[in-house]
Amino acid sequence: MAGGASSVDSLNDIVRDGAVRLAPTRRSLRLPRPSGRVGVVVGLVLLLGVGLTTSTWRAHLFGGDPGGIVLRELSPVAGAVPSGSTVVYSSKNDAVWSPACPDSGGRAGWSGVEVLTTFKTMDASQTVVDAVGTSLAAQGWTPTRPVDDAAWQFIPVAEWTKTLLGTTSAKVVVFQYPQNGSPSPGTPGSAWMLGAEGKTSGYALPGC
Repeated sequence: MAGGASSVDSLNDIVRDGAVRLAPTRRSLRLPRPSGRVGVVVGLVLLLGVGLTTSTWRAHLFGGDPGGIVLRELSPVAGAVPSGSTVVYSSKNDAVWSPACPDSGGRAGWSGVEVLTTFKTMDASQTVVDAVGTSLAAQGWTPTRPVDDAAWQFIPVAEWTKTLLGTTSAKVVVFQYPQNGSPSPGTPGSAWMLGAEGKTSGYALPGC
């Protein structure tokens, strides 16, 4: 029978010498493995990225001034303004988180905790410094050599420091405004700034 012979021939093509010959299967597509050196570089880049992200997250989570403790500790500094002075501006600013500015080389971080008081007085410069120093000494502040660290609008003429819980550093400065840049020009007397700043964990100036 022609149909039977064809079937036998087909079977003989598949079964030979007792072994079953399976039809060929399509090979799976296999991508070449990266070399060991490339794998190491990729791994380091991933670890670095995770490390930076974790570091920023930790600073954001645990830094700053939770509960406003540092701000409360610095607030009495505003009371060191010499008696008889006229306060023209006063502010209390807690730590604020700032993200890193893109493409600036800066880094994310917390601003300092600040208590700022601008006042005007008819007293002489040394009288102002002595009066402020006496009040601050009663609060536990210690006089130190003033440093021009570009953190203030003008160079401080006097500076004090103190160890405060929750800060990495804390200081108070006082400086006088020039006559041509005096705030509240309608108020008689010379203008001064009494400023306190506490730097907390995660402090950083945005690099914008």
